[in-house]
Amino acid sequence: MNDLLSLLEPWWRFAAAVSIGALIGLEREFVQQRTETVSFAGIRTFALIALFGALTAFLTQSQGVLIFLAAYGGLVLLVTGNHLVTVYRGRDEGLTTEIAALLTALFGALVIWGSAELAGALGVITALLLSLKPRLHELARRMSAEDLRATMEFALIAAVVLPILPNRTLDPFDVFNPFDIWLLVVLVSGIGFVGYVFMKTLGAGRGTGAIGLLGGIVSSTATSLTLAAQSQTNPVLSQLLAWAILLATSVMYPRVMLLSAVVHPPLLRFLALPLGILLLVTLGLAYAVYRRSQVEAGSKGPTVSLDNPLRISAAITFAFVFTAVLVATRLASELFGSTGLFIAGALSGVTGVDSITLSAGRLAENGQITTQAAAVSIVLAILTNTVLKGLVSFSLGASLLRREIALAFGTLSAVGVGVSWVVIATLR
Repeated sequence: MNDLLSLLEPWWRFAAAVSIGALIGLEREFVQQRTETVSFAGIRTFALIALFGALTAFLTQSQGVLIFLAAYGGLVLLVTGNHLVTVYRGRDEGLTTEIAALLTALFGALVIWGSAELAGALGVITALLLSLKPRLHELARRMSAEDLRATMEFALIAAVVLPILPNRTLDPFDVFNPFDIWLLVVLVSGIGFVGYVFMKTLGAGRGTGAIGLLGGIVSSTATSLTLAAQSQTNPVLSQLLAWAILLATSVMYPRVMLLSAVVHPPLLRFLALPLGILLLVTLGLAYAVYRRSQVEAGSKGPTVSLDNPLRISAAITFAFVFTAVLVATRLASELFGSTGLFIAGALSGVTGVDSITLSAGRLAENGQITTQAAAVSIVLAILTNTVLKGLVSFSLGASLLRREIALAFGTLSAVGVGVSWVVIATLR
């Protein structure tokens, strides 16, 4: 492929630039034809603007960068003059098309300068943003002051605080990484924020289910904590939130099996049956909770008043507990040898099961422990994690959520004990 592109230099770059411009112009043309708005640029003009940017960038190789700066400055003047004429004639449609045109020229230049992938991605994002105008405007109209504050708070902790933290361990146990710890805070807060957006846009039922499944892919423990806390401010959603917590939990089992297959495939021989049983039981419990929520809510569903989804204090508390468990897990492994692996598995389940799955799988792959021992440590972590999620959800949730969680996770924990015994028996 690289040889073919080399043979087609620089023509494929000009073609790529024209394609990016045509994509953006297609969106502008579509809007003009259906809204009867007047704009200076459509599909042909945007394709030519991208070609203009690519050609002037190509000429910099022999003429120097000043030719691009001069040409781009001329384009800016042309676009500005057109906008002023439009305003003078009383047909001001905003600056969106003009800004898109200036960006398109830059995308064309990026293709020539060796960043074709970046230019293509930015071109698609630009076209997408342009096409989402009605939905974005509707979203802004529907936002409350609380929505805006929640958005700004999440942006602060994710985009301002996180990047300035050191991304290295600072303790003798080699576990305390400020960046990783705060990333967990962002994760827990972000799950709440994304769930809030889903419920606002998709409705309580579909939005809650979506955040349960998506949150479970990232961290079922963090998702459970966030959703349980949400039930305190929205008790009417308790059964739907309990359903979402069970959905998040159900995602954990195939995720562990996938990680095991990647790290040490023989692990699946010991994990497939117990985790398959836990998956079926969890999905059955989730279905039962969802059916009860539909009966309670009726055909119209609950009327919900959503509050600020960010629970930063709870997220920080969870991060501190996570750090403490990491230290305890490391000490158990250092002090108790192979037996410490089981202790570490049980302890690591407090924060999640991915770390012990990866570490135990690697140890088994390297021959440092048996595959059966690795499977036991993973199942113990899952059992601990299941009990913890039940306790956390019960302690943080509203009364109706507590009732559902007690029944569901009590059953799930009992099944977990049974499958743990079966896996442990393989060591004998």
